Amino acid sequence: MTGLVWHTVRARMGSLLGTFLALALGVALLAAMTLTLVSTVGGSARTPRWYVAPDVVVAGAGTVSVTTGSGDDRETSSTRTTFTRALPAGLAGRLQAALGGEATVVVDVAGYAAADGAPGDTVHPWSAAALHPYSWVAGGAPRAAGDLVLSAPTGHRPGDRITVVTTHGTRVFTVSGVLRTDAPGAFYATDAVATELADGRVSAVALTGRPATAAAGGPAAAAARPRDAAALATATRAAVREASADDGSVRVLTGNGRRAAEPDPDAERRTVAIALLGTTTGLGGFVSVFVVAATFAYSVAARRREFGLLRAAGATPRQVFRLVLGEALTVGLLASLSGVALGALLAPEFAHVLVRTGFAPSDFTAHFIFWAVTPAFGTGLLVALVGAWAAAWRAGRIRPVEALREAAVDRRAMTVGRTVIGLLAFGGSVPLIAVLMANPSADGVALIIIAAMLLIVGFALFAPVLIPPLAWLLTAPLAASPGAVGLLARHGARAAVRRTAATAAPILVTIGIAGATLTGFGTLQAASDSAARDQITADALVVPAVGAGLPDATVDALRAIPGVRAAVPVADASVYVRDGEDPEAWVARYAPGGDLDAVLDIPVTAGRLADLTGTDTVAVPAGSRWKVGERAELWLADSTPVRPRVVAVLGRRLDLDETFLLPAALRTGHEPTLATVVYLRLSPEATRSAAAGAAVAAEVAATTAATGRMVGTGEYLSAASAEQARANRQASVVVLGMALVYTAIAIANTLVMATRDRAREFATVRLAGATRRQVLAVVGAEAVLVTGIGAALAAAVTAITAWGAQYGLADLAPSVPITVPWGPLGAIAAACLTIALLASVIPAALLLRRDPADLAAVRE
Repeated sequence: MTGLVWHTVRARMGSLLGTFLALALGVALLAAMTLTLVSTVGGSARTPRWYVAPDVVVAGAGTVSVTTGSGDDRETSSTRTTFTRALPAGLAGRLQAALGGEATVVVDVAGYAAADGAPGDTVHPWSAAALHPYSWVAGGAPRAAGDLVLSAPTGHRPGDRITVVTTHGTRVFTVSGVLRTDAPGAFYATDAVATELADGRVSAVALTGRPATAAAGGPAAAAARPRDAAALATATRAAVREASADDGSVRVLTGNGRRAAEPDPDAERRTVAIALLGTTTGLGGFVSVFVVAATFAYSVAARRREFGLLRAAGATPRQVFRLVLGEALTVGLLASLSGVALGALLAPEFAHVLVRTGFAPSDFTAHFIFWAVTPAFGTGLLVALVGAWAAAWRAGRIRPVEALREAAVDRRAMTVGRTVIGLLAFGGSVPLIAVLMANPSADGVALIIIAAMLLIVGFALFAPVLIPPLAWLLTAPLAASPGAVGLLARHGARAAVRRTAATAAPILVTIGIAGATLTGFGTLQAASDSAARDQITADALVVPAVGAGLPDATVDALRAIPGVRAAVPVADASVYVRDGEDPEAWVARYAPGGDLDAVLDIPVTAGRLADLTGTDTVAVPAGSRWKVGERAELWLADSTPVRPRVVAVLGRRLDLDETFLLPAALRTGHEPTLATVVYLRLSPEATRSAAAGAAVAAEVAATTAATGRMVGTGEYLSAASAEQARANRQASVVVLGMALVYTAIAIANTLVMATRDRAREFATVRLAGATRRQVLAVVGAEAVLVTGIGAALAAAVTAITAWGAQYGLADLAPSVPITVPWGPLGAIAAACLTIALLASVIPAALLLRRDPADLAAVRE
């Protein structure tokens, strides 16, 4: 049997090429996605970039952990926070006193600082520059309080005057030098100035064992190591235990663990990349499995005449079954190996796409990991065998004469297994949409993609039932026209439903996935825009012009402007909450509760926002487990645990989903106290009189010239919507890009396979008197019809998922219009049609170049 399998593989090399390509490219897609995802998740294990030279780093806690179970079932889930806790007051001095004789001690602080044309958003003491290698581009170290060193690349040069935004307001410095380093971009000031700008908040203490053999900042600093680093770490831990409570708030880090104490400006982008890649990998896996299974099943079903001849020659059902599985195993092994190799080449290129679109850090890349590609290899092989198994079992069980008769016309395209699996797929999509409707949320819209996958599987499996009426409907206009092209195209699609279903399947998955995803994104954005427009009642807003926020000094100056009745600062940050067995990052919105009613319309179902004062209160989102008067259990952005009293419960709305409102004073000492936006309520005179309004705008512009700019509410909302649309487009490229390229290739591959198998059919039509042009016209009409059928089924998938998204978001926004991106979807449908026409007409034209008699004798 092994020899026969190898003989048939060699004899059918051309016809098996289509299945080989489908499987190899599917495995390549899955391997590339998996490698990129694993490389992203594993990025946290890299070597330090800031604390390169020191042997030991003492830093505050920077993780939130949730422990469940007990004994052997005890499990702990942790997540890294945005900031690390400040070290206890006096700890740095005690470490200096205890270990200064045997180690070089550097006290590192990190205050907020931002300037136009300079990278980084933190200012550090100049002594911290020795913690990582660097080289001078120009200038030298800061010597006076007004000096500042910048990181390259920057357009500033030594001697330039530069305005820096800090939490204390704006401050003008003189650039004393520019350095180049692999560490994250930052500003360097004198130790005294950096400590002042950081409000004395010590972020870390770095210790390097003596003797220090390298000049400060020299390249050799990275290689200089104490003779007994382990002893220094032990001594440091002992000193920390004596100087502070052993409650986990202070960490002693060595080796690659030092990276946990470093500023990580790319943390948010890395988190976004992981989330996007998770979706992309899941979608890529679905698409590849779907296409490969459909291709293998069709390729086996198309050989029913061959199996009938084998049965007539005396082959048993078991032998036919083993023959087909042997072929699938051979092709599966070769194609899966080729796909893994191709996926390893594609992964770095896909990582570069993530970097170019801004979803991943600039230093991110994908590398080969053996265990990460084994699931792709195994999945490809398994899908090949499963895809061939069902058709092989059916082919081996029927009688020889029946197989020969059914080779030309499909009489029983819907099998019991196909019906059962199709019903399960349709049934599986129902609870997903029901969950979204019962628990509406922005994250719940992600269920729509999974529901779309199940609907696509269901429609693909029930295609033999749906194709006849669809073919009749779509060819109705052609039936009344002169000529037999439309009639023959309709008859061919309805008679050979297996072939039509197989060729329409990749079109269905291409347009269906794109339609459901893009329409879901568009509908979610439209709902978000509606909620935002309904919430903001302010007359104008001030947004940062430099950096990430506006300092308190700017807010105070805005409040002093005549014509400004209220200037309400709001800061968006992160807060961590236990969600099941894991800590999750939710939105923390810091604001003065008593002033919010003047500029925002925030629904409250219990309590009052006016009570959001002090440092011990919180307003919780709808659906949370806390009620008014209870204590919420939260962690701030620097991992500090807090238990504020609930004073209000927010209403259900999209822009308040998973959002806590916290008093502005609670943020002090834990992260930079900057406003993300300042909402302005102007006086009645300023809103009624154009001259008075212009005067207020001019005063605001003069006040915020160095820190922010004033925008109207409509302009702000339009800009935010445009930015979200841009992010959605880029996310769509990342999520759909490679999957759609693969399905486009699958369309061409499947249609070429189907056309090659019709040589005898073409010969029969030619011998009956049809011209070459007439046959090509029928082939082209069938390609248009197949594309129309696939697009119609995809439209049904899109309509169902769009309705589910609209219904699920209806309670979270004032209006939820279904937003269909007709332009991109039209372009995708047109591309599918073009590919289908070329992949059908060109192979048919090549076949029809032969004499009809010779064509009839072509070996199958």
